[in-house]
Amino acid sequence: MASDLSKLIQDSFTLTLNGLLAKDARIIKITKAHPYDLEDKQVLQIQSLFNFSTFTSKFSYTVPAKSASLIFNTMMGSPITELSDEIDDDAEDAIGEFISNTSGGLTTSINGSEFEDIGQTKFNISHKEILNGNDIQDLETTFRFLIDLEDHELEIFLTFDEAILPYITEIMSSEITFHQERAAKVEEEEIIKEIEEKIEDKEEQIEDKEEKTSTIVPKDKKIKLIIMALGGFIALILLTFIILYFTGFFDPEPVEIKKEDLNTTKKIDTVNVVKYKTIKKVDFNPSEIDKNRLNNKLQDLTKYTVLTKEEIEQQKEEERNRLLALEKEKELLEFAKKNQEEPLPSKEEVETKMEKNTTIKDSDIEIVNNEESKQEVSMEPKLKYVFTNSLKYRLFKSVVQETTTTKARISICNNQDGKTTIFIGPFENEVLQSKMIELTKQDSPTIEISPIDITEEEFNSRCNLE
Repeated sequence: MASDLSKLIQDSFTLTLNGLLAKDARIIKITKAHPYDLEDKQVLQIQSLFNFSTFTSKFSYTVPAKSASLIFNTMMGSPITELSDEIDDDAEDAIGEFISNTSGGLTTSINGSEFEDIGQTKFNISHKEILNGNDIQDLETTFRFLIDLEDHELEIFLTFDEAILPYITEIMSSEITFHQERAAKVEEEEIIKEIEEKIEDKEEQIEDKEEKTSTIVPKDKKIKLIIMALGGFIALILLTFIILYFTGFFDPEPVEIKKEDLNTTKKIDTVNVVKYKTIKKVDFNPSEIDKNRLNNKLQDLTKYTVLTKEEIEQQKEEERNRLLALEKEKELLEFAKKNQEEPLPSKEEVETKMEKNTTIKDSDIEIVNNEESKQEVSMEPKLKYVFTNSLKYRLFKSVVQETTTTKARISICNNQDGKTTIFIGPFENEVLQSKMIELTKQDSPTIEISPIDITEEEFNSRCNLE
């Protein structure tokens, strides 16, 4: 029996989402894709080519726009309630990174399992494009993975080629996606079609009988014609009844509950009781009005702003958005703290390197006093960084590699106002620091990026490394 990769494929989704987004993910259901699953949806399709020891297989990952927006917003710490129906460049880059990590995790799992009939494998991303779901016709080997991402539903479609089908027996046994509203409509159409066919058959039978009974006595023929007409009338009534039933004609009307009028006559134990409201007559004399007291009362009534229901709801919504933004800012900072690429060199390592690269001559040393000497020794060197508020991580990563630096790293930190900031560095010298800014501006002129020289202690404080 061939090895089954179904469990490893499912784990590749959940483990990548857990690690990349720091969220708990679990697969709710796997179904064979139905054309209605992708109807009127913009999708991003990424093809990953797996080279096994004995064959090659192509996996096509298809991610709808709302799922792509959910992954990108969670990765960037944006509100996950504002999901887009279109895929922009940032979402495309985020999903490309997600599929690359998913394929890499699956490759590692397969190689670690040492399947004899599959052997080792490696992968590469071969194609990526944005499509309309209506244009995807062949769904015979496409499966829908419905994933729960902490109470948010995420759907990803995966299409297999024929080479890998013998090794995904569990996934291949999945049933097709069920759509309740579509099934009811199809069932109604089938019932109406069946009734129409029966009526047509009945009419054909009537015509055949008319031809066969052309030699019958006129009286008997007239009786049979009446019976057939009556049968057709009954069939028509039956068809009309079924159509009205499915269109909701016989559904009961909603019961309207009327509020009781208190000023009406009620009959209680055959005794009529009339309830009246007594209005006391007031004699009004304008000369008796106390103007000072009236002005004080008006001032008390108008010193507070009366908010409408809409304004109160707007204030509540703004408060919820503010709390949500603070929570997302906290999650982003926690994500940044857990995803520092490499630790910066320690203070002792920096000082040792500076001592090796500096030649000290005895004639150049001037001793002032012990206090000034201690102060100069304790001064911490400034490290050369650049900082920006843009979150284009992939761009900065490629530019850092172009500067040929061996020390600079990308870190997500806080600026002095507590806002999220990207720090890139430390650079070995001002030339590399300036080159980083120049290359970034060449690629994206709209990005605001500036140099900054700070101490290691200040960097650690901003980036929560202490």
